[in-house]
Order: sequence, then structure tokens, then C-alpha cells
Amino acid sequence: MNTPCTKLHLFVDGELSAPDAEAFRQHLSRCAECEAGLRDVLQLELLAARALGGAEHAAPEPVPEKVTPLRPWLQRAARAVAPVALAAGLAAVGVFRYQVPAEAPADVWLAGADSRTLEARLSHPQADRFVPYEPMRGTSGAANPLPLRPLADLEEQQDFRGIAAAYALRGDWQQAEAFLSRAPASADKDNDRAVVALSGQRWEEALSLLGGALSQEPRHAQALWNRGLALRGLGLLKQAEASFRDVASLPGQEAGWKQSAERRAEELRALRDAEAARWQRQVRETWGQLAEGGAEASYLAAQQPAVARAALYEAVRAAPSADAVSALMPLATALDRLGGGTVLQDYVRDMAARDFSVRAPLALDYARLMKGEPMPGLLETLRASQETDLYVGALLHTGAAAKDAEALKALQRYAHGARDPWLNLLADRERARGEDAAGRAATAEQLLLATLRTCGAYNTLFPCSEIN
Repeated sequence: MNTPCTKLHLFVDGELSAPDAEAFRQHLSRCAECEAGLRDVLQLELLAARALGGAEHAAPEPVPEKVTPLRPWLQRAARAVAPVALAAGLAAVGVFRYQVPAEAPADVWLAGADSRTLEARLSHPQADRFVPYEPMRGTSGAANPLPLRPLADLEEQQDFRGIAAAYALRGDWQQAEAFLSRAPASADKDNDRAVVALSGQRWEEALSLLGGALSQEPRHAQALWNRGLALRGLGLLKQAEASFRDVASLPGQEAGWKQSAERRAEELRALRDAEAARWQRQVRETWGQLAEGGAEASYLAAQQPAVARAALYEAVRAAPSADAVSALMPLATALDRLGGGTVLQDYVRDMAARDFSVRAPLALDYARLMKGEPMPGLLETLRASQETDLYVGALLHTGAAAKDAEALKALQRYAHGARDPWLNLLADRERARGEDAAGRAATAEQLLLATLRTCGAYNTLFPCSEIN
């Protein structure tokens, strides 16, 4: 007859699937016969371990006469604050005194695998062996169940990070987090807690934890690696690239980790360049359609509001006449309808009222700058003119505001007066770039994070990827 009690030995040996093991844990808490059987099995294994591991002339130690009952432990575990408790049988192993510490088998940390499904790096040495990364595709940790007895040894040794790492490698993040809460404070613990946060795409939480780890150990290889993952998740590709390059530059790195870090850094640089080129191409193409009068305003606003907004600004700046500016009013109206207010309509109306006998030549020069033609002296000419929006556009296009404090102030003043949140976000971005260029990378990162949070609140209206 196949009853739950017949699965006791399979449970102790870690041969049950994850669902079956959990079902047996529940059964164990209610079955006095299985409790007694579990104690008998574990006592026998303890005697065998002592017989095999003891000294030749040492007298065998008596089996403890009194074993802590399992049921009270289970009742206490059920009331524990931790969201997930260790399996009931594991606690029973831990009640024996004088147990000889045993080295956990390598398969606890999947040492025999020829690839890894966890992209982040854990701090436990046994769990940080380099193998190629392959994303998990429809499988789970149930294919690699955790053996019970080695985990009991690890708990006896209070290697809570080791147990957490074993669960993390199998994607059991609740158990991993529960055991990490029992580990003493350290840079390694902060790193592994960040890995749990990364698993849930809690990028900023992970970044904060990694900051704590790196403040304790600035050359912590795993924390630097994971910091790159968190920054990539936040869209800060330049900072992510730098973090992976920091990993690759550490001395004594395993060759696989070093090469993988270098490859990731190059991939991020290429991705950043590709995204920048794609964005510029989209804006130029839309700008060209607007200039030719062949773009449907309602379609552009509905399908690509972020691209349309950037292209609208460029089209107004490059327009050679008041009529050309006024022709952009339908798009400004459609975009304002999405975002609320009349910011873009006011901009189009104000620029159409400018004196084009003065503005037109400057607008044509601005258009040439946007097409990639060298325009020496144009920034100074625009700075001295009254066409401030053209000067601001040129500052953004050339990146000059990040290098010139006075230019940055001019950009910030204009953005504040324009009442367009997107222009304020661009001004904040240029300020962050200036901090980065001055060697204040931490300040730049915090500014960029704050700017991205604000940008994200506007949903699809703004191209937040352009913040970095």
C-alpha cells in the first residue's frame, strides 16, 4: 500500500520532487509514526558516521538517550516570523549533540553542471564556480532536488549563506531569503541579498544593498558584477558597462569571469551606441516627414509620442519661416492632448511670432548642425542671439552643457521657463553628465536615478532611455 509513510527514506535522502517533499513535510507534522521513524533513521545514520569517521582507538560515544521531540519544534517554526522555515526533517538532524561536521557534497551547489541558469553571482565560493550562462527555459529547480542531510550539516556549521546559495541556484528565493536573514552581517550577505532582489527585478533595492557591500569591500568581485546587472536593469548602460569593466580589471580573477565581464562590457557599449543611433535616426526621419508636410499628426502622436515630441522640437528649431512653424500646430495639439496642458502649442505659437528675418538664417545653420555638418562658432553665435531655443537645442545636440557651467545654467533657466517637464529632465541629465565628467561618478549616478524615476512617471510620453 502506497501511503505517505512509505516515503520517509526518500524524503531523508532528498529523492522526492519539490512538490512531494513539501507534501511530506506537511504530513510529518501530523504523523507521530513518521516522527519516530525519522528519529530512528537519523540516529542510525549518526552511529554509522561515527563508526566510519572516529579514531581507531576511540571509544564510541553513546547514542543520546534523550532526543528533542519534533512536534514542539514544528509548532515553534509555524509561529516564526521568517516566511519559510527549513524542512521539518532538517531540524531533527540538528538536535543531536556532538555530530561530526561533514563536508557537503559538491552537488548541493550544482558543481557538476556544465552551465548556469543564474545570471547573478553568489558570494559563497562553492556557488561561484564559472560555467557559461544559459537562461532558464521552462525548467525549474525541482530537477535538482536538495539532499536533506548535507543541508543539516551546513546548518549545524551555521553556514546559512551556503544553504541560501543552494536554494538560490535552484530558484527557491523564499528559502534563500529566509536563510540569509540568519547569516551574520557582512559584505557577502549584502551581496547575496541583492541577488534575491535582482531575481524579482527590484533593481534599486539591489543597487542599495550592493552599495553597502562595496562600502565594506570596494573590490568585491561578485558585488561589482551584480551592480552591473542592477544598473543595466535600470537602463544606466554606461554605468553598467563601467561596473563590468571593474570586474574584469580585478587581479586574480578566474579567467572565465574575467572574459565574461569584458564581453558584457563590450555588449553594453554596443547596445548603448545602437540605441543612440536608432533614436537619432527615428527623430531625423520624423523631422524630415514633418518638414515635408507628409506626416499625419494624430498617427505620430498615437504611435510614437516620444519620438514625435523630440522631432517637433527639432522641426520648430529648423523651420525657415513662420508658416513652416505654424504648420506644426496639429502635432503640438495632439501631443498636448496626451500629456495635458498647452506647453507645446504655446511653444509653436511663440516661435511662429518670432522675427524670421533674424531667425531664419540661424534656423538654417541649426538644421545643418542637426544633419551632422561641422558648424564652428555656431554655439557662440546662438549664445549671443535672442533665439534661445536654438541655443538650447545646440547645447543638447553637442553636449556642451555638460562641460560648461554657464551653458548648463542657461539650459536650466530655459527649461524652467518653458514649463515642459521633458526639457527639465534633459537639463538634469546634462547636469549628471557634467558631474560624471568631473569625476564625481556617485553623484552623477544618483542624479540619473532620480531623473529616471521622474521620467518613468510620464509613461510613454518621454523617451526615458535617452536619459542615459
